[in-house]
Amino acid sequence: MRFDFPQAFFLLAALPVLAWIQIAWRRKSAVVFSDLSLFASSPKTWRQRLVFLPPLLEHLALVALICALARPRIKTETKRMEREGIAIELVVDVSSSMDINIKFKDKQSTRMEVAKRVVEEFIAGNGENLKGRPDDLVGIITFARYADTISPITLSHDALVDMVKDITINDRPNEDGTAYGDAVALACAQLKNLSKRKMWKNIRSKVVVLLTDGENNCGAHLPLQAAALAAKWGIRVYTISIQEVERPKAVDTPRGRFLAPRPLSDSDKVLKEMAEKTGGIFRRAYDFDSLQAVYHEIDSMEKSRMTTVVYKDFCEAFEYFAVAAMILIFLKYLLQATVLRVAP
Repeated sequence: MRFDFPQAFFLLAALPVLAWIQIAWRRKSAVVFSDLSLFASSPKTWRQRLVFLPPLLEHLALVALICALARPRIKTETKRMEREGIAIELVVDVSSSMDINIKFKDKQSTRMEVAKRVVEEFIAGNGENLKGRPDDLVGIITFARYADTISPITLSHDALVDMVKDITINDRPNEDGTAYGDAVALACAQLKNLSKRKMWKNIRSKVVVLLTDGENNCGAHLPLQAAALAAKWGIRVYTISIQEVERPKAVDTPRGRFLAPRPLSDSDKVLKEMAEKTGGIFRRAYDFDSLQAVYHEIDSMEKSRMTTVVYKDFCEAFEYFAVAAMILIFLKYLLQATVLRVAP
């Protein structure tokens, strides 16, 4: 509790003076008697013993009124965690080549099933190296020849995970292909439009995570055109290329023959340039473990920010002292009018 006008407490110094005046006035108005020795042996009645109560109640009431004049206020403090999340568009290839088998733990599974599993863990977490994105807006876009929005950007991650589980490889020959240029452009447009929505206009950062296993061979937007849009709108693009198991290549050098990693293909060079133009990274994956490691790396790079905001407020408390003063005054006059009444 705090008092906004503590100067009012100087009035407390007047109370002893008031008490002295009251005592002096009572003595002045007392009946003069020649000798009180005859009454020395008389016991005091309970009324005589309680005669001090009315003046005491009066002084306590004055103390309460002075406290009310000092404007007491009670401080209330509220803490709220504010999370400044990230908007993430997960762009996933569903072309026919995603039906190729790769290593999934101790067995083989299609690239599609492995990708879906890792994307689910990226969104919801797996209790180990992927913690999930509970504070972030996440959307899903798939593509083959055409880009499709599976889920708009949302915080409903449980529903999002169910949608990821239902993703299937494109099985229509006339719609097969790889148009990740269009898919990334669509993802960037959706992220840019978030600023038009009042509740999401303060999103700290916007990210596209592109997962593909092929070369862009159709669509209206070239990959680097989509990357240019992303860079213009301040969107980072992370690119992931799913490939067959990397086989080192023997390279002859002046010091001998060494095994070197396989050089980047033309399609990988495009993916790498897309990432570099937008401030993202390019990575290659060959199986479940390597793909999970890539998403873990992205997860560790794109962190939501959490801050504690403290709200302080003050509630007026003078009425408590004012009511207490009224009750004390009421008791004083009640006692004087009843059990402690003085005969005229």
